[in-house]
Amino acid sequence: MRDLILKRNQQFAVASTPLPGSEAYDNERPLNIPGRYDGMTLWEVVLDLFPQIAASQWDEWFSSGHLMQDSLPVRRSRRVRGGESFVHLFPATVEPRVNADIRCIWEDDSLVGLIKPAPLPVHPCGRFNRNTLSYFVDEVFGRDTLRLIHRLDSNTSGLMVLAKSPEAASHLGEQFESGAIEKQYLARVIGVPDRMTFSCDARIGRNRIDAGGRSVQEKGQTAETLFTVLRDFSDGTSLVQATPKTGRTNQIRIHLWEVGFPILGDPTYLPEKQTCARQTLSIEDPPMCLHAHSLRFIHPHSRCETKLEAEVPSWASAGSSDGHVATF
Repeated sequence: MRDLILKRNQQFAVASTPLPGSEAYDNERPLNIPGRYDGMTLWEVVLDLFPQIAASQWDEWFSSGHLMQDSLPVRRSRRVRGGESFVHLFPATVEPRVNADIRCIWEDDSLVGLIKPAPLPVHPCGRFNRNTLSYFVDEVFGRDTLRLIHRLDSNTSGLMVLAKSPEAASHLGEQFESGAIEKQYLARVIGVPDRMTFSCDARIGRNRIDAGGRSVQEKGQTAETLFTVLRDFSDGTSLVQATPKTGRTNQIRIHLWEVGFPILGDPTYLPEKQTCARQTLSIEDPPMCLHAHSLRFIHPHSRCETKLEAEVPSWASAGSSDGHVATF
């Protein structure tokens, strides 16, 4: 396995040098029409599908002929059918730089374990298409060879497990869905909790906030995260281990923010219960200190308990410790 992992890491280095999104190219993104929009105008559809994008921006795209079908521009008044497909053209696209230092730490006949750096989106989104983990994975392993079972935020680093077959993906997917997989994260937070262990079970809403994330809502989805303080630092920050019992979007970030200990470097969930309409950090920004440290699961082939673990990031120990220090 050692030689194979070395080979994969060399392949990732080649695939990301130079960054494939750094040179201008015409980016054509599919726009598929869900069945519920049958009979509506394309204008009505895009405004409802993408509420985070201003109507003035869509007006500009339509006027420039960037919404197309069969290589021809379509009008905003066009009535659509459920299941119909269009293309949204982004000409001369140059994507923001990302951290593409992806490392493979495990590979067998069923699974691949990767360490995702940050900032790096997992899937194409917003300004990112080629500078994404999924694009690099396709370049190294071949398109549609690996299946993404779970994801991490663009700004979150750490361990991800990908499947090599539909059977392995289904087996692991069921474990993620049921909560059978034990996930542990490391986070450096602003403030020092007064208890070594604590938890948060605030419900998390499905609706997006202005920043594009989620927020606590009384009628939201159930969510629970357990926390253990590992270390506190002289700068007034602390290192905590987070064990999510559910898998809601932004769960760890929201729960720490809700109990008054926002993650250091988080661009969205800020101190004093403030939020900011910003998501992906730039490569020049200080990191968001959240790291997927380990996964424990039942292997889809051997049916044995398997644990994969990522290296501890430098920010988890940077700075002098003041008081309690735990091992992890």
